[in-house]
Amino acid sequence: MNSDELITLYRAPDSVPPVSALADVDSVDWSAVDHAYGPATDVPALLRAMTSTESTHRDYAMQTLFQTIWHQGTIYAASAKAVPFLLKLLEADGPHDKAAVAYLLASLAEGQPSFFRCENNPEEAARWREILAKSNRSLDEEMAAGRIYHADLRQQIGQQLDLLYPYLRDPHPEVRQMIVVAIGTYPEIVKRVVPNLKERLDEEPDPYVRESLQQVIESSLPGS
Repeated sequence: MNSDELITLYRAPDSVPPVSALADVDSVDWSAVDHAYGPATDVPALLRAMTSTESTHRDYAMQTLFQTIWHQGTIYAASAKAVPFLLKLLEADGPHDKAAVAYLLASLAEGQPSFFRCENNPEEAARWREILAKSNRSLDEEMAAGRIYHADLRQQIGQQLDLLYPYLRDPHPEVRQMIVVAIGTYPEIVKRVVPNLKERLDEEPDPYVRESLQQVIESSLPGS
């Protein structure tokens, strides 16, 4: 099965049993927001496919979401629109892989908007100004929009960051590490949960996760 076939299969709202977490997913104008490959009209189908009873469909949907709303660390306007539904899925019962949802949310929290590298790189900015001008687009406008949806996404996840805490004990070290990294991007929250992080550090068996935990804890110290 390719992505087009998967999207066709789950495009209809009744393609899966009703899931309260996705009740309003079709009320979003996904054609008005982009992901890595253009208008995000496929996102509702991918979110529905994540709740399928077919594990291969769930896995493929998750892989495709990573490729579209978190493309090599870049987030998009569609990413911010998808976050509320991912957070609801994290709280909902069902066949979906909650650890994978938590991993995606943590990755999104650490992501950066399109053209972020142009912020402090005049040469990169000049190159993109020239490229975008050919299609009558403005780099300044693109960067301004990116700051808005990036802040929106970060705020949404930050307000419910506690939903990710249980996955600090996930059996997969890559999930634990991504959660630690995501928590570390919220300094004001880190200061409140340092005791919990220290407790987790004492129990953590993986050296790479331990190192990440140590770095996040040290970042909360005065003068750091």
